[in-house]
Amino acid sequence: MDSKAAELTEITVIIPCYNSAATIETAVKSALVQSEPVKVIVVDDASKDDSVEIVQRLAESEPRLSLLVQPHNQGPSAARNRAIAHAETPWVAILDGDDHMHPDRLRRMFQVAKAENLDIVADDLIRVDAEPNPEIGTRLWSDNPIGLVRIDAARFARENIDRYTGSRRELGYLKPLMRKEFLSRHDVSYNEGMRLAEDYDLYMRALLFGARFGLIDPCGYYSIDYPNSLSKEYASADLRQVLDRDIEFLRQPTLSRDERKAIGEHKTLAHKHWAWMQLIEMVRNRNLTGAVRTLVAPPDVAAALILRICRHAMGLEPVPHSVGNTAKRLRIEAMLSASG
Repeated sequence: MDSKAAELTEITVIIPCYNSAATIETAVKSALVQSEPVKVIVVDDASKDDSVEIVQRLAESEPRLSLLVQPHNQGPSAARNRAIAHAETPWVAILDGDDHMHPDRLRRMFQVAKAENLDIVADDLIRVDAEPNPEIGTRLWSDNPIGLVRIDAARFARENIDRYTGSRRELGYLKPLMRKEFLSRHDVSYNEGMRLAEDYDLYMRALLFGARFGLIDPCGYYSIDYPNSLSKEYASADLRQVLDRDIEFLRQPTLSRDERKAIGEHKTLAHKHWAWMQLIEMVRNRNLTGAVRTLVAPPDVAAALILRICRHAMGLEPVPHSVGNTAKRLRIEAMLSASG
């Protein structure tokens, strides 16, 4: 990129990286080949593998690529915040270190952002298997074309509740293009105390500050599904953070009735998840008193706990609601052409 093109660059791609030696080069190159001029900042979160060396090698021949290295592991929120603070462009885009993008993705998104005067624009991401058919994918949110959907706080809360969306189809997974001036003006950043649902928290806070948020058809964000990606178990402390954020949102006196109702529904779901994991931890630690205290909860939460206890006692497990089983798996080329 020549100096004149560099001056016109309006987007910085933010890539947090932790032990991503196997995928970081693909992620970085997918950002650098965007048809819309971009800069790229990789923040390595104290990786123990060769991630830093790989990015350093790429940066030697690519002046648009910068590498920041965290002194110790602080999580993806801290990595993203550091990169956003370092970015000098009006817009930032988030890309995970094990995902990648279609070359024309950001140009298409940026056109919509400018035409519709949006603060945040997200495309329905495409989930692909690591192996063996990376050209086949499923849409995260909608199996059908959506055009442009305006998202407000109430709708966003509901679209992160699996009884509305289906399992693992929540909008909190999106990786948007965001106007940096809006984030700075309202002091909206990733919550560094969260290692779960930090995206949900940031997008919700932005919406409550009045962000104009648009969701469009896939432009080519490829989220890689790994075979063990569904097996991660979060500690109750991580789940409690999600519940606490909803409690914080509900304290805001300016919420509309619909926003309060929707966030309240999300809070109840977060409470159920937290209480269940807390109960499991108490049982593991042979803390019977603590386990019993877990049942002292709002009626709908306590009822959900008792139901799950009964199901486990009977040897019943809920059938996994895999997105691969519920959404049409489509060839990516057809998916992108249909949305373009």
